[in-house]
Amino acid sequence: MGHRPRAVEPEYAMKRICTPGLLLGLALALPAMAQDAGHTGHDAHEAQDSHAGHDAHAAQDSHAGHDAHAGAIQYPAQRWSPDQPLSEGMQRVRAATAALSHGDHGHLDQAQVDNIAAELQSAVDAMFAQCKLEPEPDAALHPLLARVLGAATTLRENGFDADALATLEQVLADYPRLFDDPAWSESQSD
Repeated sequence: MGHRPRAVEPEYAMKRICTPGLLLGLALALPAMAQDAGHTGHDAHEAQDSHAGHDAHAAQDSHAGHDAHAGAIQYPAQRWSPDQPLSEGMQRVRAATAALSHGDHGHLDQAQVDNIAAELQSAVDAMFAQCKLEPEPDAALHPLLARVLGAATTLRENGFDADALATLEQVLADYPRLFDDPAWSESQSD
């Protein structure tokens, strides 16, 4: 009696490979790789090697899903439909990002930034726990969520960070290019 492969095994395997733990590990590695000469107040780091920041940025670009470069994402010919947990979770990410944008003007203290980071983490955790997408849209969503987790980690560790805000804004720009979410209009995604 030979083993007959089941038709659903690749889908099941894909969901098992792309676990929240794996994505969390990737997201936690992003801030360390993103340390570059563009951060102010790191004189010792900058004095070490003025090109080290460029090397770290290049490593991030080539290994971490091109956080700041929208062209790296493969957009589908037809956008996918999100489920309710995904739509609600991305609305939470958008609201947290809007709140974080006040940090650009120095209007946030560390406690507020920590609360925003916690909200981002909570939104992603809820999406991981509740979203039930088909394998292809699920795989496309994971890099977006990893970038949100990376931004949340950076905010927790460093306080307000303009690069983290830019990453979140890019996630918000990429989401409607991947998903046809009726709750998400073009006017709201700016």
